[in-house]
Amino acid sequence: MWKNKNWGDYKFHMVILACCVVAELIGPIRIPFGKVTVTFLPLLYSMLLVLIVYLIKPVRFVKERQAEIGSAMLTLSVAFLMAKLGITSGSSIKEVISAGPVLILQNLGNVGTLFVALPIAILLGMGRESIGMTHAMSREPNVALISDMFGPDSDEFKGVMTCYIVGTIFGTIFMSIVPPIFVSLGIFSPESAAMAVGAGSASMMTAGLAGVMEASPASNPDVLTAFASISNVISSAISVYLGLFITIPLGNKIFKLMKKGKKEVA
Repeated sequence: MWKNKNWGDYKFHMVILACCVVAELIGPIRIPFGKVTVTFLPLLYSMLLVLIVYLIKPVRFVKERQAEIGSAMLTLSVAFLMAKLGITSGSSIKEVISAGPVLILQNLGNVGTLFVALPIAILLGMGRESIGMTHAMSREPNVALISDMFGPDSDEFKGVMTCYIVGTIFGTIFMSIVPPIFVSLGIFSPESAAMAVGAGSASMMTAGLAGVMEASPASNPDVLTAFASISNVISSAISVYLGLFITIPLGNKIFKLMKKGKKEVA
């Protein structure tokens, strides 16, 4: 049964292990740019190494089937990760409570993104898929919401799935680089950056949190972990209701107004 399910693909597991070992041996790479130091972490290398192996044609034992296995294994790994983060966060619950409503209100950033991204998408000639693309970060809860509201064959669903795939590939890289830069510049505190990386994706949060910790070695790692993990849980839950009652209806109105305006101009 183990073999039939393809979980016992030892070649694939050995490749993943080798990539992780190589990434850890390389270690963090710090590149200073004036006052800012950009840190590239082993998580980034391991992703790039596996991607290279996947793209190399002579390597035939790491292809689409193995990617499906990896996706399932990632889901299992995230369960252990969230359990660890939950235990760590408990010791810093007072600091989290002291943040007050900021943890919840930060999710209103989705509305700001809608006002910027949706008009640009429409001006670039996109159709209703732009509504699915811009209503939120397009993680699992958002994909489920769009599928339920518009159907899995709709243009909106194609849009949200496009952003989901792009976010899976590039979101982790973005989170591991950009928030630490703001911390290094002193624009945001390590705690606020930790809240920002908890945007509803466990993999993005893990990469971003590691970068924030690296950029602020004097900060308490347990406190940063608490802010990031609790923010991540809140973001996952609130983004559904925010999309259902605010961003999707608002996106529909903006879409109709802009399309109507383009027709009148034409």
